[in-house]
Amino acid sequence: MSTDGSHLIRFLQQENIRSRDENKQLEAENQALRRYIRALQRVQSIIERFTPEHDILQLLDETLDCTLALLDAPDGSLMLVDEETDDLVFVLVHGSVREVLPGHRFSRKRGIAGWVAEHKRAVSIDNVYADPRFLPELDERFGFATRSLIAVPLIARGRVLGVIEAINKRSGEPFTEDDESLLSILATMTASALDYAASGPHRVDNHESVAQG
Repeated sequence: MSTDGSHLIRFLQQENIRSRDENKQLEAENQALRRYIRALQRVQSIIERFTPEHDILQLLDETLDCTLALLDAPDGSLMLVDEETDDLVFVLVHGSVREVLPGHRFSRKRGIAGWVAEHKRAVSIDNVYADPRFLPELDERFGFATRSLIAVPLIARGRVLGVIEAINKRSGEPFTEDDESLLSILATMTASALDYAASGPHRVDNHESVAQG
């Protein structure tokens, strides 16, 4: 076989491999997109049920569950601001510390979540132990190991209601910009729905009692 023929065969083989790799990547992206769409549709259906007549915490818990599924993160939390003490209170928690962390509170001037609440800005951190804002005592107290996280403020009409966090992807990979954007969208929807649902007099009282632990 001529040299030109051998080069052509190698070229075609390489193109075939490249094509297969591209197809695999496209399929993975399509699967992720379908997962995002299904989760967003579920979140939308939950958000539509947010009214003063519904159990706010149950709906928020469903929203958090959808959010974590969307980001492929088994652990996460929703914290609300206690305006009387200026604390952040863990109200809803998913994952390995679900039974022990709810009700725990800390100053919203401390920690990564506190920084997010104070500055009204989302953060995505690949290695929390390299970030001076991180509070390692929470991990130590509850036997948890935080590696990476996304934290996004819940803001309605300019007021910070709390912070939502997603922690440690199952894959061990860092969170992406797309993950942060999606969580920010969901946080906006959740904050608006929470603000609306809490507008009923009986729901405002319930919200305050939860925030006070």
